[in-house]
Amino acid sequence: MLLSVVILSWVGIIIYLVIFLSFQKLAKNNEFAFLHLLMVFMYALWLPLPIALNQSLDSGMLKVGTIFGLVYLIMLVISMSLQTGHISYLVKYNEDQVISEDHGKYMMTTLSNPFEGIANVFKSVWALCLAITFWKTDETLMALLMFLFSLLMVYFLLLVLKEAIVKPANWLSKIKTNPYIVNLETFSFFVIIIMFLTSKL
Repeated sequence: MLLSVVILSWVGIIIYLVIFLSFQKLAKNNEFAFLHLLMVFMYALWLPLPIALNQSLDSGMLKVGTIFGLVYLIMLVISMSLQTGHISYLVKYNEDQVISEDHGKYMMTTLSNPFEGIANVFKSVWALCLAITFWKTDETLMALLMFLFSLLMVYFLLLVLKEAIVKPANWLSKIKTNPYIVNLETFSFFVIIIMFLTSKL
């Protein structure tokens, strides 16, 4: 099983790199639906990772983390799938502007935020469980790396709170989603855990 998971996971990384390298061209051609479809497949290919890590490390703490990891990935597959359909419809079938631009933005926000923020909180919990497990198994470097990823839980929680509270405090309103940070963190996180599993082959 581990070999299959590793192969699928690296294919997911390749898809991530394809998205990164082709983003400007696809965005210029308004192919945002296709970009989201690629992300659906990318996250789907990573779905076995929490289970594979749990089997590899065999920890009670990680069993809890595995649930959060799976829920995180499933949420993103669902979110990206819905966004793909929404964007595709707007681009292909909304020439008569039945759906206004404001309504389109409203729908996109509903499908992405705070849904994705909550998903990232779950990923941070998964990272924390991984950190504790790696620490117990004397994988110090991996433990420290996962602990660093888990610290982003605070950032994602604040983003979710900002969206959920009707009148957030001024300091909370200033916190913005930074796609560069989120994308770099996601890429780094999965590359590291996939490299770890690859080393176990």
